[in-house]
Amino acid sequence: MGDSKGASSSRLRQDDYQARTHGLADLEANSAVDAALCRFESVTPLWAGGVIPPRKALKFQHFVGWHARMVVSDLLENGDLRFRIIGDRVMDMFGRRLKAGDLFSGLPHVTFDDYADYFKAIRAGGAYGRYSGVIPFEGQDHRSFEVLDLPAANEEGQPAFLFSFFFLGRAR
Repeated sequence: MGDSKGASSSRLRQDDYQARTHGLADLEANSAVDAALCRFESVTPLWAGGVIPPRKALKFQHFVGWHARMVVSDLLENGDLRFRIIGDRVMDMFGRRLKAGDLFSGLPHVTFDDYADYFKAIRAGGAYGRYSGVIPFEGQDHRSFEVLDLPAANEEGQPAFLFSFFFLGRAR
């Protein structure tokens, strides 16, 4: 899977963030050499061997320590997200703009212009995503974070859900 680097927006310089997708099969190897991925080491084994787990196999107890810093979304065909579950710390980080049932595209003042291509690449299968940089909302773009986006499959085995894990603080 090729890289999809964040395009420059009207508010953010391209150097302010990176949004890239990588082959899911490379997640384990990348975790061993990428210091930023080490922060997520308690969840990456659930995606071992590049296999997209079924959403039903991912249990609440698998994410101890992450509940407040994770989001579970429907990964829509058009590259949008519909939020299902949003942790309290994530809501605080985004200025309480995220609500269950809302679409990513409907969020006010989003400065992450190429989000649809990024999420489509993950939904196509065989990919995970990493975003690092500033929070992509006007008024919050002075705060940094990292997110690891991992797909989960529906009953038919197709990537249809996104589990996003947030690490707050300096991303670079």
